[in-house]
Amino acid sequence: MLIFPEPRRVSDSGSCVSYADRRWLVLPAEAGFELKEAAMCAAELLSERFFSPVEVTAGTPGAGARLLTMVRDSTLPPEGYRLETTPEQALLSASGDAGFYYGLLTFRQLLSEPCRVPLMRIDDAPDFARRGYMLDVSRCKVPAMQELKRTVDSLSALRYNELQLYMEHSFAFAGDERVWFDSSPLTPAEIMELDRYCRSRFIELVPNLNSFGHLGRWLCLGEYRGLAESPEPWYFEAWDAWYQATLAPGKEALDFIDRLYAEFLPNFTSGMLNIGCDETVELGQGRSRKLCAERGLHRVYLDFLSELVKLAGRHGRRVQFWGDIILHEPELIPELPQGVTALDWGYEANHPFRDECAKFRAAGIPFYVCPGTSAWNSITGRTANMFGNIGSAARCGRESGAAGLLLTDWGDGGHHQYWPLSWPGIAAAAGWSWNAASSVEEAVPYAVDFAFNPGGDGRLGELLLDYGRICEAFAHPGVNQTCFWGILNAPDRRCNRELLELATADEAAAALAALASWRGRMTEHPPKAPRLVLDELANSSELARLALESLAARKGGAFDAAAWNDGLRRVIGRHRDLWLARNRAGGLRESMNVLEGFLKKDIR
Repeated sequence: MLIFPEPRRVSDSGSCVSYADRRWLVLPAEAGFELKEAAMCAAELLSERFFSPVEVTAGTPGAGARLLTMVRDSTLPPEGYRLETTPEQALLSASGDAGFYYGLLTFRQLLSEPCRVPLMRIDDAPDFARRGYMLDVSRCKVPAMQELKRTVDSLSALRYNELQLYMEHSFAFAGDERVWFDSSPLTPAEIMELDRYCRSRFIELVPNLNSFGHLGRWLCLGEYRGLAESPEPWYFEAWDAWYQATLAPGKEALDFIDRLYAEFLPNFTSGMLNIGCDETVELGQGRSRKLCAERGLHRVYLDFLSELVKLAGRHGRRVQFWGDIILHEPELIPELPQGVTALDWGYEANHPFRDECAKFRAAGIPFYVCPGTSAWNSITGRTANMFGNIGSAARCGRESGAAGLLLTDWGDGGHHQYWPLSWPGIAAAAGWSWNAASSVEEAVPYAVDFAFNPGGDGRLGELLLDYGRICEAFAHPGVNQTCFWGILNAPDRRCNRELLELATADEAAAALAALASWRGRMTEHPPKAPRLVLDELANSSELARLALESLAARKGGAFDAAAWNDGLRRVIGRHRDLWLARNRAGGLRESMNVLEGFLKKDIR
């Protein structure tokens, strides 16, 4: 028997009892709307393990035996629960409705055999009060509503209680069609529908709208260019890229953001708002150059951040913000406005979470630790980095008193990673944010099936993890990407060129052999999973093969450019179909353009 996330304390008698004749789930007094909804969903799922339907009541059943009775116990911690299975029935105690819900999820996992449960007692509560997941819906890929709801179901099964959809332009702001016309944005009605759906599963949908940087889709347009720090694109040498995405701090920028907040925020019931404010790389290079020279770049940043916090407060929201910029001048951290929560993000296994957490803690600023799935810019995923990054964030966050853990899932470079590649990271973050001391790595394959692939045989999670280990053939696997993604995506950019120079022909050959072995396992003994998942992994692995062949050719191997182009065109065609199976059409053309840019142009 495996329970995920791993509980704090389990006392197991070693024997089992049959509940075959049990019928009722009995709610506690004054159960809230969300708990009633959740209990009815749980009853439906539990009925699959019983010979007759499980029913829910908030009263005292006049006939029929009780399967599980919920009792309020104010001595238990928030979101904690105690579950006891006795020969007569199961008893579930909690101080709040969320605790009852998580206890029901555990009870469902105990029914590994129809109608039978082990006689045991479980005392459990989470390590992190906030356990969040953030999905990028601004870099090409906006999931269909049904897919978003399935994602909420999976997150809820893993006991996440916060969801953010990262937005720059992918909300249907009225009158701003030129900004979002090709992105299939979420509408106000869809946000309200998703908000309601999340609440019924004890998840808070937190609005997320970047309010300082990353506004390129707005600032490139003539009517908004006057708000930009750089009226023309500015070359950022450190990243070897051009940018025009940061607001020039001032009243005009605040008025613009105020208008967006007034239209965007009322569609959410959450009292929080993630205002972003990360990677404001142009700040001080354009309109604010003189001001930054006089007051200091990070002082100007802090002043504008403080004005955004006041603005959000007028809209009834407490602020979260990305903590990367203020960490450049940590002596300013104590001057952050009261009530803000810093989001300390970093995506490599060796990210200095402990040192950065200490700076926020010393200043009395609440903070989250924010690792990543390691799926973007990878094709295959990066398993070792994923476990190292998330595990380190959880341990350092727990030791430092972090208010939450927010797992990020970005779509850089065209959002080419398929959804299953994120599942191991989502499962790992769920396990460690609930119980930072638990043995998560061993349980991830089970958790992947439990949350994302019901009825699976346990092999899908193992195959996903092994897929993400192929990049480990390289001694220098890359930062925020895999080596073979770098060979495809702008190989002449300085950061990629340096990485590719370090790769050897032997490493490329070893990676190709590992990929061929993995593809053979998938073909000969496919996991029990929907056809869509298998097709996504097949197309992903074909792109990985082409990338590695291109790398091997750069290291002196033979190369048939025409055949390689034909293979890539097949990948692009399948990419279109697989994209539309889960996501809206907006952004697809942009994503495909990136892949089409990889075609070899110098064929004679």
